[in-house]
Amino acid sequence: MSDLVPAKILAVDDEADFEVLLRQRFRHQIRAREFDFRFACHGEEALSKLADEPDIELLLLDINMPVMDGLTLLAELRTRQSPARAIIVSAYGDMANIRTAMNRGAFDFVTKPVDLNDLEITIKKTLDEIGRIRELDRQRAAAERARANLSRYFSPNLVTMLADRDEPLGPVRREMVAVLFLDIVGFTRMAEHLPPEAVVTMLRQFHDRMTSEIFASGGTVEKYIGDAIFAVFGLPNAGVDDAANALRCAEGMLAALDAWNKERAEAGESPVAIGIGLNYGPAVVGDVGSAHGLSFTVIGDTVNTASRLQGLTRSLDTPLVVGDALVEAIAAGSSAEAALLER
Repeated sequence: MSDLVPAKILAVDDEADFEVLLRQRFRHQIRAREFDFRFACHGEEALSKLADEPDIELLLLDINMPVMDGLTLLAELRTRQSPARAIIVSAYGDMANIRTAMNRGAFDFVTKPVDLNDLEITIKKTLDEIGRIRELDRQRAAAERARANLSRYFSPNLVTMLADRDEPLGPVRREMVAVLFLDIVGFTRMAEHLPPEAVVTMLRQFHDRMTSEIFASGGTVEKYIGDAIFAVFGLPNAGVDDAANALRCAEGMLAALDAWNKERAEAGESPVAIGIGLNYGPAVVGDVGSAHGLSFTVIGDTVNTASRLQGLTRSLDTPLVVGDALVEAIAAGSSAEAALLER
């Protein structure tokens, strides 16, 4: 038996001989499981069959029928957002109604008396269009899933750049960027006293809050490293506000941490402390790896310095250490940006 899934076609016509005509003319396609016909004699019966079999793809639709005519059925299909396409099968003298039907969403039409060769060509053309639309919908859904996955890690502007790129390996280039490193103070010691499930839950809550602040400030999560987060501001293109945005992000993180610690205290959980290092300067950005496995990476002394500044938060007993280059970049900006340094 063939594995071919036949196209389900619903013929809606109150003339009994139309069913006989279709079964006879398309008997080979029916036997070969190319077409699978259903029949209804008016619009209400057609709606019932469509409700029972929502995978019906195509309607062969007369206009003048009792109970519910073809034009009313088309309007109802549009209201219900039915994916089924319709071919109007009506008398040539009914061209005014045929035009109305086309305006209501009918895909094509053939006139009575029916030229069966013309009908077959029209059916196949319509089914081809249905297949093309279905494939476009599949590709669109796949693209949306890919975009959703990217949006878990990258800011919206970088998601757009990555999703629209044709080549897997993008160009490597130098950019002026602001870099943020963040981690939880004493995380290893804290994790030793918690069940693994509780550690994972805590990290998810932490990453979710911190990542929200990064994205809200136009940053990109370059990498999660255990409890640590490496974020960059200035991708896909550098901007005059990158340094200021990084500092705003750090302030937002500290505020979000305070709110989270209040929730943790109410739940009887210990508070979390963090250390943040910020720096600004040139870095090399681009894909590292091969077409089979890529990692979008930012490397250079600017990155290394930001990491070392983050480490200094322990010895300086402060949650935030900012590099001179980032301070200078903010001071050279607008007065509103420079005001950040006075907080």
